Amino acid sequence: MRLFPKLALTVLSLLILTCALLAGCFYWSEQRQIRLEIGQQEQGILDNLVHIAQESFLSNDDLLLVKYVGWLRNWNSDIVSASIVETHGEIRAHSEPDRIGKKMTDKPGGSDVLLFSQPVYLGHKWLGTASIAFSAQAIEKLIKNRLHHLKLRICLACSLCGILGVAAAFLFAMTLARPVNHLSTAMRNIASGEWSPNLHSIDMRKDEIGALAASLKAMAARLGELDRMKEDFVSAVTHELRSPLGAIESYLRLMREEKPAHPPDEWPLYLERMEFNTQRLTRFVNDLLDVAALERGKIQMKRRPVDLAVLIKEVMQLFDAKLRECSLAVSLEFGSGLPEVSADGDKIRQVLINFVSNAIKFTPSGGRITVSAKQESDKAVIVRVADTGLGISPSDQEKLFNKFEQVREARLQIKGPKGTGLGLAISRALVEMHGGHVGVSSEPGKGSIFYFTLPVENAESRVHSLLIN
Repeated sequence: MRLFPKLALTVLSLLILTCALLAGCFYWSEQRQIRLEIGQQEQGILDNLVHIAQESFLSNDDLLLVKYVGWLRNWNSDIVSASIVETHGEIRAHSEPDRIGKKMTDKPGGSDVLLFSQPVYLGHKWLGTASIAFSAQAIEKLIKNRLHHLKLRICLACSLCGILGVAAAFLFAMTLARPVNHLSTAMRNIASGEWSPNLHSIDMRKDEIGALAASLKAMAARLGELDRMKEDFVSAVTHELRSPLGAIESYLRLMREEKPAHPPDEWPLYLERMEFNTQRLTRFVNDLLDVAALERGKIQMKRRPVDLAVLIKEVMQLFDAKLRECSLAVSLEFGSGLPEVSADGDKIRQVLINFVSNAIKFTPSGGRITVSAKQESDKAVIVRVADTGLGISPSDQEKLFNKFEQVREARLQIKGPKGTGLGLAISRALVEMHGGHVGVSSEPGKGSIFYFTLPVENAESRVHSLLIN
């Protein structure tokens, strides 16, 4: 059974059960109340008779009492008989006048009569007994008549509640089933690759369904982002593999076609370019291996005291030819008294190479790259790589250090190898393994500053390094 009829029937069944229970309780309570009211009315009639009898005994006026007792049957057709009997058994007043002055030999009773009796006192003196016999059949008929009207009112109320309940049940079922159907449709669309499903404003609701819709929307956005990252990664991998392999294949074909007895002058250039493309492939494969090793926690650290100034100069020497080729100016800035850091020199060299190569890649000709290092606190040193390049928007900065993530606008503007988006993710993981952190400060069109921190070398870290190694 589908959700809508199931919810509707469940809510309707609960409403019917609730109405039945309430109606039964109300009927039972009203039945008791009706019998109580009738009993109180009968007792009130008897109390009035006692009061008249007291006045009659006090004034010694039997005429008033006899007339009142005679009128009782005319006023209330349910009364079978009424009487006032003195203490010695003589009837002083009776609804049947011919019995006045006689002895009370029998008392009305049986299943057809309800007898109410009450002594008559004048002060503390007992003067007689007042009795009224009511017709049990007439009283039951009165009770049944009132209960019949009560049942009609209850049935009418239950019918109205039933109509409203059916409407409420269908409305309630619809308010739950419809958004669930929309969510189901949205999930099917997501499964088919639509990353912006139409949720019909369900995510604006303030209940659990709204929270579910918002989570689904966020999931779809994240899946879309992952799908885009996958496409970018496949494109990058294709380019990173095809481009160097194609170049190597071309130079090998040229060398095979020429086949001279002695290598021509162009062969050293061919070999140099083949070596360059082979290095590109090696770096790409190494990046993939590093990511896999980081995710499995298989990277081994060899901490030693490292002079950052020396390490930065060595890295910048690697890029000396590339900087001249791109017409980029370089500045190195080191704070006074720069302390050594406790780090794995090879891993930090890899971080610096990633930061500097990105700065070169995204800085136009004539720009400047500044690499600085200074002591940030007693326990840390901060290294910054600043450029005057394209800059990065705030939205891209938040996800820049994720795997396979690249700034699409900048990627479209640069020429040559695009990279795979693994370098910054690897750099962040390596720095965090050292107990530091990485970050970026950038503004579109005004360049970027990538930075990372490392712990300062001290006696405690030296002992720790010796114990590890």
